Amino acid sequence: MVVGHYRGARVGHRWALDRPGQVERLAVLDIVPTREMFRRLDASLASGYWHWLFHMQPDLPERLVGHDIRGYLEYFFERWTYNRHGVTADAVDGYVRAFSRPGALRASLDDYRAVEEDTALDDIDAAEGHRLTMPLLALWGSVGLPARLPTLEILHGERPGRKGRLKGGPAITGWAVPRSGLQVATGAPVGAFPAARPAAGPSALRCRGRSNATAAARATTPAPTQSAGISPSTNMDADP
Repeated sequence: MVVGHYRGARVGHRWALDRPGQVERLAVLDIVPTREMFRRLDASLASGYWHWLFHMQPDLPERLVGHDIRGYLEYFFERWTYNRHGVTADAVDGYVRAFSRPGALRASLDDYRAVEEDTALDDIDAAEGHRLTMPLLALWGSVGLPARLPTLEILHGERPGRKGRLKGGPAITGWAVPRSGLQVATGAPVGAFPAARPAAGPSALRCRGRSNATAAARATTPAPTQSAGISPSTNMDADP
């Protein structure tokens, strides 16, 4: 099973579309697929996802953020979490160290700048009727940004003029995690996730980082299946 949070969930989503034989089950946390985000972008969504538009600008974010990476990250931790103490001081230090590495900040911003390539591939999949073929689990914070949208309906394959779930589609399960914001994986209250355990099974590959379509395509490791011996702690860490 592949489990991805936020930007890493977009990696998992693209990976599962491109290489369904490698992904037996998929779990995505805190996202609505990129194409669907931009199709629905209005003033309300833009006010919440302003950082997407800011991060897409060439060079400017590096100039404004590079001198105070800690302050920039803490802005999001303070405002986008329900349980602020769920993101510990040690965790914040880890994020700061990661983004302070040479080239790390630019690489993370280039992720957002690849949106045209990402959405172009999503458009091709949509036009050709290419959908996920494996069971999908989706979780998002009840006070997080995806809560502004009909996230589960979107993941079920809802499109304008089409009602209900796509026939023959995979099993899709999902819900808003109570009292949780963006950092649903770390900031959710204890007991929020037991119901997700059956979907995860005994082994999972966590995926955090690059959402660009080329990230999965460049993978040279064997298919991440339980039979390959991938442990629950295995991690793709292109960025934190």
